[in-house]
Amino acid sequence: MIAALALAVTEPSVTSEHARKRAIMRAVKEVAHYLGNTAAVARASYIDPRIFDRYRDGETIRHALGEIAEDGDVTATQGPPERAVLELLS
Repeated sequence: MIAALALAVTEPSVTSEHARKRAIMRAVKEVAHYLGNTAAVARASYIDPRIFDRYRDGETIRHALGEIAEDGDVTATQGPPERAVLELLS
């Protein structure tokens, strides 16, 4: 979920492979920081690799970001973003 959110806020015009790799590494580091773990453990054990595959294909949950701000009763990892991630992975 956190990796998908981190990639969703990445500049949508990022088109170079190098820039995409940097965005993915930033997302992995954010997950690791949130979990209190290393980036290697976060990537290997907690992040679904399909999130990165979809990102490389130009798919993110960017469309759900507006719904996070509108729905003050849920945290950023529940509700619309969670549904968006499940949809992204299906």
